[in-house]
Amino acid sequence: MVIVDLDKMILLDTYNKIIEDTILEKYNTPEGKFESVEIVLADFDGVTFHVFTNPNAKNILNVSLSMKCYGELRKHGADDVMQKQYGAYLTSPEVGYDVTLQLDLAQPPADKAAVARNFALLKRNALAAPFYKVFADIEQKKPAGPLIEIAYRDEEAFYIKAESDRVIVVFSVQFRDQDDVVFAKVFLQEFQDARKTMNGVPSVAYSQKEPPMELKSVRNLRVGANNGFVSFVLFANHISGTKKEKSIDSIQTFRNYLHYHIKCSKAYMHTRMRNRVRLFLQILNRAKSEIQSTEKRTITGRTFRRADEPETNVGGFDDEYNI
Repeated sequence: MVIVDLDKMILLDTYNKIIEDTILEKYNTPEGKFESVEIVLADFDGVTFHVFTNPNAKNILNVSLSMKCYGELRKHGADDVMQKQYGAYLTSPEVGYDVTLQLDLAQPPADKAAVARNFALLKRNALAAPFYKVFADIEQKKPAGPLIEIAYRDEEAFYIKAESDRVIVVFSVQFRDQDDVVFAKVFLQEFQDARKTMNGVPSVAYSQKEPPMELKSVRNLRVGANNGFVSFVLFANHISGTKKEKSIDSIQTFRNYLHYHIKCSKAYMHTRMRNRVRLFLQILNRAKSEIQSTEKRTITGRTFRRADEPETNVGGFDDEYNI
């Protein structure tokens, strides 16, 4: 039996820590002593970043982003979000990448930490574009548009369906290991049970093999024993005001959040199993009877045995005495 305590579960950050630390470190470099840097790093969901300086101007730092689904995000306002968030930092995309930001380290802004954090949120802001669009349509009471499909991973996607007063977000999740399906059911059942004691939280539903009704019209939908579908229903209080940004953060990181804690739970169970085996071995070792030595020696160091003990010295050597 696996027990899940939602209050003690770790939430993953939405920003890239390496990008933030790199920019802050470069901002603290004395002027005129800028050094070249080139970092290629990976993030969740197959995202790749390229952080590098120009060869002829080491004070110019570039951050490029490559996303499998950026073409789909562009259809739902990703370029507008990039322009709103980064403005003058945008430059022509690097070859092989979708977005490139450029920063002049010789002209630091007033709030360096805020700029570094915003650059580190590049993936998050790009992936937030369809959510901003759907949330805005509901707030403006526009007619619901078609189902939005974002294939952000090779074999997985998430879907956004707007209704008059709510947004339904469905994740298709593929589990590589059959055990992960069991762990996922336990986690998501805890989500459903927690909703009974908490007010104003999204509705959560989980189905395996059979997709929810919202996805009946989706073509080439992957279904099978290792495929699950998680549905979130976001109401008006989740998609407006200050809660809008937090809802987007939580939805974006859900898939990684789920798999992260599945792996942690499996590691914890394996540790408990190893500790239990170690305890059993200690009990078995204590249960072994120790063979007591019956050898006796005289004051001169010669051995002797009692006459009623079994014969061990077949040859009858002179260094033994019978008593």
